[in-house]
Amino acid sequence: MNKITRYILKNFIESFNPIFFSLFFMVSIIYFIKIAKITSIIKITFLELGELYLYILPRIIIYTFPVVFFIAIAMSFVKMSKDNEITVMFSFGYSPKKIVKIFATISIFITAFLLMNAIFLVPISKQLYNNFVDIKKAEAKLNINAMEFGQKFSNWLVFINKSDKQNSFEDIVMYSKEKNRENFILANKANISNKKGALELKLKSGKVFSIYQNDIKQTDYKTLSITRYQNMEISSSKGVFSYWKKALTDKGRAKDFAIFILVSLFPISTFLLSISFGIFNSRYENSNIYVYIFATVLIYYVLMYFLISVNPIMALIVVPTLTIFASIVTFKKRILKRY
Repeated sequence: MNKITRYILKNFIESFNPIFFSLFFMVSIIYFIKIAKITSIIKITFLELGELYLYILPRIIIYTFPVVFFIAIAMSFVKMSKDNEITVMFSFGYSPKKIVKIFATISIFITAFLLMNAIFLVPISKQLYNNFVDIKKAEAKLNINAMEFGQKFSNWLVFINKSDKQNSFEDIVMYSKEKNRENFILANKANISNKKGALELKLKSGKVFSIYQNDIKQTDYKTLSITRYQNMEISSSKGVFSYWKKALTDKGRAKDFAIFILVSLFPISTFLLSISFGIFNSRYENSNIYVYIFATVLIYYVLMYFLISVNPIMALIVVPTLTIFASIVTFKKRILKRY
């Protein structure tokens, strides 16, 4: 690797790092907000929150890395063009084709990484994420608060006078109504336990009153257990092949597959455009780089989503073909003809 190549890569990395970490941080916050919504349904610890974040990490990477790569190439060449460094390189015989070889190699490696991430890591992490949430729902403990009305356990309305600690209560009153009778349960103490997804409310030292139209029955007890069975349906973990095979019959899965593949192909499809837009003569023209970046990303993603909504298979063929063709034509007209 010669000095010019190292210098070009150095500028690229300096442009890539701040853009990537900024966008990665913003997207991570969005996903953290989504994870936070789950905490209204299930209770998770800080470590479990980190575990959920790891499960969505492959999706964050696939949505941020391709765009950042495109922007970083363009911005690094804009910087060098403004400092007239690109002009000097070309003047000393450094061919634009050598620049293409550098970023073609990097683009191939990045695209391969993104494709592996999309095909293997995304479905595996998604299944692990769903399993985690389902298990937490199944293991969830009922949250009964002291001095609150309208709380239910199974078919019973529950009122708690005092809560000593989590899931341990004192002075409990429970009420349920059936067709021909009303039931009251009084208890001095109670606690809730989880037994393989079944929530058990164990009452201690109390009375049960069954009120009929013309009769009242009382039963004293030392311990009384009421069980509420949770929905124990846990998402089954399937292999990667089975996960994507569903795309043959499921339109939603087919769209996901097409989106992940096309987003992964974005670096290899557009790196020539990045170079074309980044290289310019600062004495005679303006870069307009932000317009070019915004227009390229917008057109690619709008075209991608539109064609996927029509036919995912057609989108997988048309979008990369058109983008690569436009990249080659643009590079020839803007760079090769001038330099």
